Amino acid sequence: MEDGDQLVSLISVLYAMKLVTNLDVMTCTIFIWDYILTFRMEVELVWKSKWTFMKGLYFFQRYLPFIDTVFLILYSQTAAGLTKTTCRNLYYLCGTLTMVGLAASEMILTLRTWAVWNRSQHLSITLPILYVLAWGSGFVLIGMFLNSIVFSDAPYPRFQGCFVTYSNNDIIFIWVVIIIWDTLILALMLVPAIRSYRSGGNSALAKSVYCDGINYYLFLFTLSFINILVIKVLPPEYRTVMTSLARMVHSMLTSRVILHIRAQAGVDTVQSNGLRELNTSYNSR
Repeated sequence: MEDGDQLVSLISVLYAMKLVTNLDVMTCTIFIWDYILTFRMEVELVWKSKWTFMKGLYFFQRYLPFIDTVFLILYSQTAAGLTKTTCRNLYYLCGTLTMVGLAASEMILTLRTWAVWNRSQHLSITLPILYVLAWGSGFVLIGMFLNSIVFSDAPYPRFQGCFVTYSNNDIIFIWVVIIIWDTLILALMLVPAIRSYRSGGNSALAKSVYCDGINYYLFLFTLSFINILVIKVLPPEYRTVMTSLARMVHSMLTSRVILHIRAQAGVDTVQSNGLRELNTSYNSR
């Protein structure tokens, strides 16, 4: 009976790994398709603009998923003959780059929020402190999660990918941190959005900034909440089933935020720091 239970457990883990792989392939396909759809806009609105901090940050968070997800995750799930040491190194690198990419995407969204507050002096002090606290704790949590992962030998010859047999649920707290941060940024976006609506601000740029910002934050909030439910409700082998999707969506939506703003503001209005395009447009209403 004990052998039968172990067999059922092994089949369950292998099935979960297959499901995760299929979802990751689907996620990568969506990401690449979205990249193709927005590539021409990116060339016109970003590539041809002057180099700024915002442009560099945009490119960093835009293209990092090609490394941490499209390559590293799929490689760690489909390559044959991977040793436990190789798997651990792959997971550490992928997990770290994923957190760096999420933090970079959220930095762009945070800077956009700071910009629509006309670079408030109070937010200039408060937001960086809160950002460091939030994402610093996120890196600590991902480190604890990665340290808990146990890799085992391949269950059968020609097994593809890394065979994970255990991990703790510390990853759930990462999504809690992201939810808290997104809730804060959403609240900060709602205040100027309501003020703009009441004052009759209905320019295309204002709609792009506020409507996209609020809709995207609600979407990201929902996706993080689903991740928490998956971790709490489903068996341990499904804990990372939605991670790649959340990672890719963060990058896609953040990229679209910048592209939509620049499309509405016009490339000629983009100022030297990459943020004044917001304040210049709003202050000239």
